[in-house]
Amino acid sequence: MSDCGLTNNAGTFSVSTTAVNTDLTESGFEALSYTVVPNMGSHGDTGVTQNAVQYSTWDRNVVCKGKGEANAGDPTVEFLDVDSGGMDLMIAAAAVDNANAYATKIVWSDGSVEYNRGIIMGPTRPKGGNEDFKRVKFTLGLNQEPVIVAAV
Repeated sequence: MSDCGLTNNAGTFSVSTTAVNTDLTESGFEALSYTVVPNMGSHGDTGVTQNAVQYSTWDRNVVCKGKGEANAGDPTVEFLDVDSGGMDLMIAAAAVDNANAYATKIVWSDGSVEYNRGIIMGPTRPKGGNEDFKRVKFTLGLNQEPVIVAAV
């Protein structure tokens, strides 16, 4: 690997073949079956952001702060709009009457893995210009902290 770090080139994105509505550990994620969703062009940020709650009092020069709610993220994933088993799973998971969560798996070219779990929403279909490809976008409403597995 380059001393510049790893790129997204040759990475894959997969979705679990069944719904998963409870938090998972690494072994729980690894026990699931996944289907690759080919032709991913971009994936939004993952990871946890957290609100800072604050309360100001008369007798303090500095406000009191504490950790508030955490958000595991709402990334958008974009694919070429090409038929595949993975795309069929994404569309079924995103159906407006499907409130289940699904696991997702990103594998980089060095074998490292990031697992996430959440609801899948959409799709939206961006249009663009004359030389743009037909694409489809989904939003992932993530419900737990990501699980990162280092390459072996």
